[in-house]
Amino acid sequence: MKLALAAVLLFTTACSDSLEDINISPNNLPDKEVDIKYVLTGILTKSAQISTNLTYESGELSAATQYLQRDFTSYEENNYQWGAKDFSNFYEPIKDSNYIFQRAELEKSGETKNYYQAVALIMKSYWFGFMTSSFGDMPYTNALQAEKGGDEFFKPVYDEQKVIFSGILQDLEQANTLLKNAGICAEAVDADVMYQGDALQWRKFANSLRLRFYMRLSEKTGTDFDPAANIAKMVNNSGEYPVLDSNESNASISFVGTDDVNSWVGGPLYFSFRSEFYRRKPSATIVNDLKALGDPRLTAWVRPVDIQIMQGTSNEVILEDGALKRYVDFDITAINNDEDEENNVNTALYVGLDVALNAPNDFNLGGTVNEYKDAISALNENIYLGSASNPHTSYLSDMYAENYHPLVKAVLMSAAETQFILAEASTRGWISGDAFDFYKNGIEISMNQYDIADGDSSSVYDVENNTLVTFNQDVYIANVTQLYNESSNKLAVIMHQKWIANWLTAESWFDWRRTGFPVLNNNIISGTNGQNTPQRFWYDDPYNEEHMLEAIQGLQPSTNDQWSKMWLLQ
Repeated sequence: MKLALAAVLLFTTACSDSLEDINISPNNLPDKEVDIKYVLTGILTKSAQISTNLTYESGELSAATQYLQRDFTSYEENNYQWGAKDFSNFYEPIKDSNYIFQRAELEKSGETKNYYQAVALIMKSYWFGFMTSSFGDMPYTNALQAEKGGDEFFKPVYDEQKVIFSGILQDLEQANTLLKNAGICAEAVDADVMYQGDALQWRKFANSLRLRFYMRLSEKTGTDFDPAANIAKMVNNSGEYPVLDSNESNASISFVGTDDVNSWVGGPLYFSFRSEFYRRKPSATIVNDLKALGDPRLTAWVRPVDIQIMQGTSNEVILEDGALKRYVDFDITAINNDEDEENNVNTALYVGLDVALNAPNDFNLGGTVNEYKDAISALNENIYLGSASNPHTSYLSDMYAENYHPLVKAVLMSAAETQFILAEASTRGWISGDAFDFYKNGIEISMNQYDIADGDSSSVYDVENNTLVTFNQDVYIANVTQLYNESSNKLAVIMHQKWIANWLTAESWFDWRRTGFPVLNNNIISGTNGQNTPQRFWYDDPYNEEHMLEAIQGLQPSTNDQWSKMWLLQ
């Protein structure tokens, strides 16, 4: 993805009688002449770029969270055949955050200075938190300081995770303090593409991140972090520690959609080959769960199949009740009951691609579509039959194929996630609020995030009658209430809805590793390590190999691959 927002700088030139005067190219300005507000724009848009690449464009985390699966070509990431990742993929927003902090110290004053330094600390914490949670121990204290010279900074030591998390949590606490009286930073309104200079919203983000990281440390109760006490301290003093509480406060970044560098990656301006959009299909896990719940988020995120498969007595594609259907004469029930899970046939109107198949191109009769292309085109010439097509499997909804859509954003953290964190904290007995209320709030906020409202027509798939019906919010809430009340493990129910609400974000991977919920491994059909989901990213740091090898010794087992466990998970 090539997301960026151009920071336009205006310059004036003047004639001079002195031959010693030299024209200075505006493309080679000294860094001090670049306003740091434009650096902030770059941090935020680069963050959107990285997060969208992780959860949509590339395949690792969308496969690990079982939101998406791929077919057509290069679908090995479905089976968790991961390779090494370079730290440099993530360093740009951290380096630029350090730069803003230092420049603000020298050039800004008062609440403007506080705003820039707090935002820098927040974004630095966000990405270091993601990186250490993904890799394990890593350079932190002496990272990104090569300009100081010497191996101490050229080849920085790998700090232990506990050191990194301690630093992150301290920085977020400092950011909350800096932003207390900052108000609106007027000079950053146009450059801050996430919160338009609103210090209160940044403060909510900082505190919600603290909740996220304390909960990520939930199993480290014997350490100095004390997640229970610190979460309780924050929740019991909401005036001092405001958190994300509505979709208006979500830490999310929109796409402009005017050219290839500022468009959503699924749109035609970015993906010039339409097959790139069609190869990223919703997984059977998310589709089946949303169908079982009668959840309207299914129809918001996923399209019905172009051609539904039906049991018949002959093999043909026909137009029936305004829709194309493919009838087959073999016994579908017998096929689905044999030992080969890869040949199953799904006759539903919404069909997700099964997880970790050896041959995803053949899923749900996809390998036989060529035999019917002429008949399909004659009946409906608008059905996509190019590369990566499978009209018997659902694609993502049309909003994910647009250059810009108001509901399609890079989401760094949401109010819905915050509510589910509080629900978990209550379930663990760490805070006094009612866990069910937080759980219900998280569901409703997630619905609102995608403009889903009570009474929306044709928004719920009625599986039994194979039709779309009106969304009845009372019925849905009654259903999820019953699931909650009847469950012997409240955390499992909470984490399931949190996984749904965190759609197309990375957070569910960290939650699954920590809690085991939702139970994703059972859905893996042909994974490279049986029914196991990767635990981490590989190190790739050949220039600093000595310290990298030291860090690998702290893994269990001490092997640099996607299956070893870091301190956080030990």
